[in-house]
Amino acid sequence: MLNEKTVIVTGAASGIGRGIALAAQSHGAKAIVLADLTEEPREGGDTTAQLLARTGIPHLFRRADVTSPEDMEALIAESEAFGGVDLMVCNAGIALPNDTLDLDPSDLRRLLAVNVEGVFYGAQAAARQMLRLGKKGSIVVTSSMGGLRGASFTVGYSTSKGGVNQMVRSLADALGPHGIRVNAVCPGLIDTALVQSSPEAAAAFEPLRQRMPLRRFGDVREVGDVVAWLGSDFSSFVTGVALPVDGGQTAII
Repeated sequence: MLNEKTVIVTGAASGIGRGIALAAQSHGAKAIVLADLTEEPREGGDTTAQLLARTGIPHLFRRADVTSPEDMEALIAESEAFGGVDLMVCNAGIALPNDTLDLDPSDLRRLLAVNVEGVFYGAQAAARQMLRLGKKGSIVVTSSMGGLRGASFTVGYSTSKGGVNQMVRSLADALGPHGIRVNAVCPGLIDTALVQSSPEAAAAFEPLRQRMPLRRFGDVREVGDVVAWLGSDFSSFVTGVALPVDGGQTAII
């Protein structure tokens, strides 16, 4: 499906980012560039790079801070060894344990720096290279159902993801005339290390799981499959979309 495209994934060490990278490999990517603050996965065990190495796909890992424009420019430059980026996945993001009306100003600034500025810097650097190389590429952002629906316990997070969705629409308009598409995926309840390791998170999510139409958590690879589709020619007339990947959660709340 990815037709020998070069893919970059930020936040690729763990969770949804790892799922996106592995899905890209399975859907025929030519090469994958991984980026994160640390190569070691939060889940423990093999790194994403080690998992890709077993498949034989060309890949590399680069430590990068998405809040640094210089790091993002250097990351995108790494893809030139593989012909330049075709699918840029701005996946890196954070959440906060205390995200209510009492949110600390320093925590809010950090949240917005990673979730909003980090997405913009990655998309900006990728778009610049695509324009220079004349590529009709794709930029996909990992947003959240929190960007579509608010909640009292995700005040800052939902604000950041709502901003990201608006950024995607604006970038789609700016880059569309050059053949570059920009979309977001909005995952719902996904089975990640957070859910597996935190009884508090699992308890909070359980009532939502029981109410959602599909009645189950999603898998990180299911998000990755949608990202691969958005990066492929099968979605060639899709841009400016914030697509829920949430088992129907936002359809009923």
